[in-house]
Amino acid sequence: MMTRKLMLAAAVAATLSAPMLASADSDLQVGPTGTAAQVDLGFQITIGDFVYFQVGSAAAGTVDRVDFDLTAGAGTVSGAGVAFAANGGVGDGADGALNVVLRTNVANVQIAASPGSLAGPGGANIPFADISATDGGVIDVPDFGATITPFPAAPGTLNDTWTYMYDNANVYAPGTYTGTVTYTVTTL
Repeated sequence: MMTRKLMLAAAVAATLSAPMLASADSDLQVGPTGTAAQVDLGFQITIGDFVYFQVGSAAAGTVDRVDFDLTAGAGTVSGAGVAFAANGGVGDGADGALNVVLRTNVANVQIAASPGSLAGPGGANIPFADISATDGGVIDVPDFGATITPFPAAPGTLNDTWTYMYDNANVYAPGTYTGTVTYTVTTL
């Protein structure tokens, strides 16, 4: 019987002391009206680097296209030596002026433009160097095959417009030439 009472007393003591062991902070004050107990609770938020980059349409997986059509009725011929504005395309690229959005929480990023070439009929190519791009003064557009590093991008959202022109200085074989440029933004 005595053993049973000791076991019961030990179980009650363990039960009563368990909440005290698990609590974050506690304060017990005893007194008249106005007696206050005060505890502290700490908080921590961890945020990693992030970057969001958009050239053209905002829909994920959408690849816009800028077209330069120098066929009959376009107002110029191949190799005329006069820069030629976009006159067609897909998505935001239809007029050659694309919306650009850069959202990041870091102070510096690097922007790279990695092109292949514009492949045409019979293995003919037009180099991306024949296309120029200008920016609106907010987000620098890198030359094709180049990297801008570092690009100061104060944390927040930057908006700009990049406009593309075909220099039309060289004569190329007739046909349709297609290629893709990959823009990469990296946090530094």
